[in-house]
Amino acid sequence: MPVTTTYPGVYIEELASTALSVSANATAVPVFAFAGDSSSAAVTRIHSWLEFTSTPEFSDPTLNACIRTYFENGGGPCYLVPTGSMELEVPKLDDATLLVAAGQEIGTAVTALCTEGKNLFAILDGPTQPPASVGAITGTANEYAAIYYPWLQASWTTVDIPPSAAVAGAYCLNDRSRGVWKAPANMALQGGVLPKYRVSDTFQGAHTTGDKALNMIRQFNNGSPLIWGARTSKAATEEEWRYVPVRRLFNSAEKDIGDTMQTLMYEPNSQPTWERARSAISNYLYSLWRQGGLAGAREEEAYFVKIGLNVTMSPDDINDGKMIVQVGMAAVRPAEFIILQFTQDVAQ
Repeated sequence: MPVTTTYPGVYIEELASTALSVSANATAVPVFAFAGDSSSAAVTRIHSWLEFTSTPEFSDPTLNACIRTYFENGGGPCYLVPTGSMELEVPKLDDATLLVAAGQEIGTAVTALCTEGKNLFAILDGPTQPPASVGAITGTANEYAAIYYPWLQASWTTVDIPPSAAVAGAYCLNDRSRGVWKAPANMALQGGVLPKYRVSDTFQGAHTTGDKALNMIRQFNNGSPLIWGARTSKAATEEEWRYVPVRRLFNSAEKDIGDTMQTLMYEPNSQPTWERARSAISNYLYSLWRQGGLAGAREEEAYFVKIGLNVTMSPDDINDGKMIVQVGMAAVRPAEFIILQFTQDVAQ
């Protein structure tokens, strides 16, 4: 409300801030596939295991085992979508970030939905039996997907449990406790699940490189099973998107920044607007760096934000209504190979 001035002096007026800020969205909201076509049940949002068991239309034992182990491993709110409806329904779910195979064949949906700019990442199941060779792994190599092996077993169910379900819960727990930039690996699986097959170092070594790498679930010294891998299914030679946390970090940042930039639609394409955008994105990336999500000892080593005439835009771009922002991030990568070098000092 405008201040009414009646006498000479200093008046105080509080104004709503016009500063722009980038808000962080939830990074792990899974969509579980279940057996069904486009005529099956509509999309269902589930918040807990109790809520799921109170929904009578979901009686499939495999789906039942998937959702139970998902929540037991740290899962939060999720969606259930018929496999045949995923390509149609998932784009309507603004907060969805993960596709979970849950024992279903969702390769077509992954190809269609897990692509650049759509901010979705797929958690897929490896083969139900030990593969005879690397070439036996089916599916399409995709930097927006990761494959987990082997399937799981538990005393509380007679069906084999798709590993993607337990891993999806671990993704949720990892993002809440550490951050999307931390690899969801070296995490113990809960709920009494065990890998159906033991995995050796030799077997994992043979299936870690190349397209369609398998992320193993391993049991060491009869301890709790651990997620032992953080590779996307893209060829390991493509270093930029080799690791799950790198791909998911960029997915998350692209969504957060993209959502915020929508508030600048139809604003004047001029210096004040550019500075608002630059400042908001820089503050967001600074916070990410301070939390440990970006590499670099100094801010300028961790990220950059560029915008401006003859910097990211030409006069023709501005005349065409284009506001172009360039964002660079130095993503942290997981310590996948820890090499200990021991030297014996014979002189002593």
